[in-house]
Amino acid sequence: MFNEDENISKKFIQTLNRHLPKKRKTLKEHLLEDMPCTVNLDGSTHSFDRKELEKLSLIVPEWEHDRLRLPIYLEMNSSMERGSIRIAGRIECMVINRILHGEDKPGKDSMIIYYPHLIKIRKELSTTTQFMFI
Repeated sequence: MFNEDENISKKFIQTLNRHLPKKRKTLKEHLLEDMPCTVNLDGSTHSFDRKELEKLSLIVPEWEHDRLRLPIYLEMNSSMERGSIRIAGRIECMVINRILHGEDKPGKDSMIIYYPHLIKIRKELSTTTQFMFI
């Protein structure tokens, strides 16, 4: 019975995440594309705003453009506090800190943001961030 419930939960989360890309490309790859986009698990196409990519290219040092995978995932997990969103990855955290606070906070591999911060992030990076359900 427990395995069946676990399988149902897993399939439900997979369904929620069908809007995510099959393969995440790097900032560097997207900057080289005429029409930067990615193909999602559900077969749809997600386009990236060129201005957002250029903004990210100014935030992220050029030598790390091939390390930032897009979109940046905003992880939502039912086991976390309501209204909290997790960001994973050193470069991703650096980007989010720069957008929110205008500064880099090196050394963080993950961080938690809350709903008021989410509004600002989604306003400035609407095409280069996506929700991911865990």
